[in-house]
Amino acid sequence: MNNKILIEVYVPILETEYDVFVPINKKVKNVIKLLVDAIHDLSNGCLPQKNNYVLYNRINGILLDIKSNVKQAGLVNGSQVILI
Repeated sequence: MNNKILIEVYVPILETEYDVFVPINKKVKNVIKLLVDAIHDLSNGCLPQKNNYVLYNRINGILLDIKSNVKQAGLVNGSQVILI
C-alpha cells in the first residue's frame, strides 16, 4: 500500500465526510473523478456527477492544482480535503 494514502474528504453539499484511499501517482483531476464516482455510489446518488468539482486543502483553504499529482499537491496520509 505504499502507492496509496488515506485522506479524509468532506463534502459540504452532503454534510458528510468520507475516508478514502487514493493513489499518490494519479493527477488530482483524475482523483476528483474517482472521488465523485465513489461518493455518488456511497450516497445513493445524492452527489450529482458533474465535471466541475474541485478539491481544497481543508486545513489551509488552498485550491489543489488539478494538473499536479497527489504527492506534488502535498497530500499525505491523514490529509483533509473539501470536495466542492
